[in-house]
Amino acid sequence: MGGEYGLIDGMYMGAGDFSLDPADCPEDWDPMQGITDDEIKLFTSLPTSGPLAGFGLIADGAKSYFQYINDNGGIDGRNIVVDVKDDGYAPDQTKTNVDEAIGAGEYASLFVTLGTPNNLAVWDTTNDECMPHLLNGTGAAQWGDVENHPWTTGMQIDYFTEAQLWAAWLLKEHPDLTKVAMITFNNDFGKSYSNGFKAYIEGTDLEVVAEELHEPTAPNLTNQFTSLAASEADVLLIQTSGAFCTQAMGEVEKGSWEPLVIMSATCGSLSQFFQPLVDQGLTGAGTHIIQTFKDVNDPAYADDEFVQLYHETVDAQGLDSTQSTYATGWIFAFYMTEILKLASTYEGGLDRGNIMLAARAIDTLMPLLLDGLSATMDGMNDAYLTEGGQMAQYQVEDPGALGTFVKVGDLIDNEGQLGTYATVAEIG
Repeated sequence: MGGEYGLIDGMYMGAGDFSLDPADCPEDWDPMQGITDDEIKLFTSLPTSGPLAGFGLIADGAKSYFQYINDNGGIDGRNIVVDVKDDGYAPDQTKTNVDEAIGAGEYASLFVTLGTPNNLAVWDTTNDECMPHLLNGTGAAQWGDVENHPWTTGMQIDYFTEAQLWAAWLLKEHPDLTKVAMITFNNDFGKSYSNGFKAYIEGTDLEVVAEELHEPTAPNLTNQFTSLAASEADVLLIQTSGAFCTQAMGEVEKGSWEPLVIMSATCGSLSQFFQPLVDQGLTGAGTHIIQTFKDVNDPAYADDEFVQLYHETVDAQGLDSTQSTYATGWIFAFYMTEILKLASTYEGGLDRGNIMLAARAIDTLMPLLLDGLSATMDGMNDAYLTEGGQMAQYQVEDPGALGTFVKVGDLIDNEGQLGTYATVAEIG
């Protein structure tokens, strides 16, 4: 593969007709920035304060996996180092953090920057600067815009596709439930879900009868749920994240309205979002979520070798491995590590251009990916890494303890079907 892809005759040539011309980069662009004989330096901006601070644990989980890799030889002897700055989920602060990181001239790549509006605030800059902007911690469909933003990629299933999987599942499994209500984060994140769902249900019996928006700074969702309950919809879609996931489930459980509930996959951490319900004397039982990766705390995966490696390694590092957000960090860090390994095999060796080529040619299965799903990227042909999932229902036996997710319906793998963001833009 080294002779097929990489820096060839002054151009970075990659899979799926993807290429990069260094002449399009700033005059002072350094392909070896952030890469020495001893280390590879990455940067991330994400919230470690504010209502979405729980997602800051993703960075701790990523550092945990990188420590494991470093302890086992690193990338050809290079240690992976990641610097983290708090942005409180404020896009302006994300931009300040990223601008400072780019200005420092110390980093090979950005990695798992969190939040849709946050990444949108910086992606023009990262692409103008030829800064690899990889594996964004958000499922916005825009990260597949390989034509206009070739230096930016995502990792998780995009929200547009996820919402369409909800609609397909409802039509197949619950054709009698036709009236839908939505509680939606009032930003690009929430609107991606709304747009995807609404585009899919055109011409079907499904109908959105109520939608309430909330701001990132909302103290609670009480007023929104008063209006939503009045709609008497059959289905509620929770299109939010962070502490609002727990609040939304709590509002449903405390009220008399009993819709079928489907919630964003970003709310899937039992320890982060469901344990606070248990602490309030609630459960969240019956909530549905599309799953893409194995839950490291699910007894069904207790004998899985990678799950065991995760628990043993994280616990040995002094962290609590039952905090599943650390596992999310492992997933992002696994893919980043595979990108670095692949880039090292290309013509010209490990540099920032080859890192970008490798990011658009991933074909290594992450061991926590649900069995039956695939995850690949192929340059200009397939700009989305994950395009499938399994609907699961949260079931509880002991109201005083956490429950488990149980699969309902068939696994859906749409690998390669979405293509690039141009497809999404045309649809929605």
